[in-house]
Amino acid sequence: MSWRRSRRWTGAAPGSRGCTEVREIPIWRGGRERASLDVRVLRDYRGAPLAKVAAAPALLVHRTVAELRAAAEEPVDLPALWDQIAHAGRLLEAAGLGGCSPDEHARLVTLSTGAPIADSRRALAELARGMAQVRDALRWQTPNGQLEPLLTHRIEPAPGKSCGWVPVGRVLGFIAPSNHPAVHLTWVLALAMGWAVAVRPGADDPFTPWRVLLALREAGFPVERIALLPGEHDLVPALVEHCDRTVAYGGPALEALLGRDPRVLFNGPGRSKVLVDADAVGSATVAFLVDCILEDGGRKCTCASAVVLRGEAPGLLEAVADRLQRLPLLDPLDPAARVPAWKNPAAARQTPGAVVEVDGLTFVRPALVLDVDPSDPRFGAELPAPWATAARLPAGADPLPLLRGSLAVTLLTKEAALVRRCLREPTIQKLFVGPIPPWYTEPGAPHKGRLADFLFTAKAHREAVIPWT
Repeated sequence: MSWRRSRRWTGAAPGSRGCTEVREIPIWRGGRERASLDVRVLRDYRGAPLAKVAAAPALLVHRTVAELRAAAEEPVDLPALWDQIAHAGRLLEAAGLGGCSPDEHARLVTLSTGAPIADSRRALAELARGMAQVRDALRWQTPNGQLEPLLTHRIEPAPGKSCGWVPVGRVLGFIAPSNHPAVHLTWVLALAMGWAVAVRPGADDPFTPWRVLLALREAGFPVERIALLPGEHDLVPALVEHCDRTVAYGGPALEALLGRDPRVLFNGPGRSKVLVDADAVGSATVAFLVDCILEDGGRKCTCASAVVLRGEAPGLLEAVADRLQRLPLLDPLDPAARVPAWKNPAAARQTPGAVVEVDGLTFVRPALVLDVDPSDPRFGAELPAPWATAARLPAGADPLPLLRGSLAVTLLTKEAALVRRCLREPTIQKLFVGPIPPWYTEPGAPHKGRLADFLFTAKAHREAVIPWT
């Protein structure tokens, strides 16, 4: 299997050597590539053609899921799958796959998304590491941290007592975003737990799931358990309807479409935050807060969207704002770039950020907007850029109302009672105490809960001792 290439591309973005031809991303189903009469042109952040992407019709979903369901019913050796996934992770970062090197892949992702090239390289390494460490990642998912329940479908809470722990279905739909490649570890973990998966790639990054598929195939994984269905938004309700479970990433429009469907694990804006108590401020706090906002170009849903300062720390927030404002706005292919470019200038102008045009590229200028009232809609608003807001509270005030509704929260506090309250708060999904950024994670660690809690359920189960007649 190899990349197909078209020679219609007459130009290339600066620094894009090695990507001199238009790539083609096919549909993948039934263990092989499939063509489509409907093909869209994916353009880079300067408007040049970058890839031709096949578009799967929504009517294809029913047949594809039926094929996946049949594949998932076949007996499978899970430990062998884990070995293949781990091998694929090593190939992902080090090997040429389909004629595309890891470095060229990172350039493709940068050109298609506007993410800085250093971030694209680091994201590929993060995804590869998670796959290579798939057994460790799975230990985060099981009820007792052991792999045995995935093999026996039983858990033993106490000696002589057991219950079933079984999948709630066979086929997972995955509605992927384009903000960060590492999210694709989620559907790989579902494969590792015995599910088959239908992936709809993000509109701007079909390259990462395609590379993962190529790596898995090269490693010997039974790729008939995977479907890759690039396409339009009409694929989303079709996948939700026909798959047993669906993991989806998106904004308010997609959330409104999916509603409260219990078959869907929806991941929307993170609105992640950092609380800083004045008595916890140290010499490294400014650099730490900048890092919380800036990591991966601010594109992760766990990058800080808001900072809450409780008490008096003169100059702290101003210093963070100054460092962000001074960041240079460079072409994303520049190794020194830290700020993403926006492919859609109109979308950038709809944000509360300051839009800047540099060398024909559109940026939202990095910022920490000071003294934003918590009731202001800008407070905690999430942009795919290093842009955040800051609010101040008097010493002793209760910050929890401002921290609710956050995917991730970091507390720089010495108040143990606040830590306990935040840990118990159901609208905070991830909690870190001390100088641990909200975007910190380990492969397989809970994100919006554990994936396995969405894909598996406990079942009462007891067997009488034979003979029982």
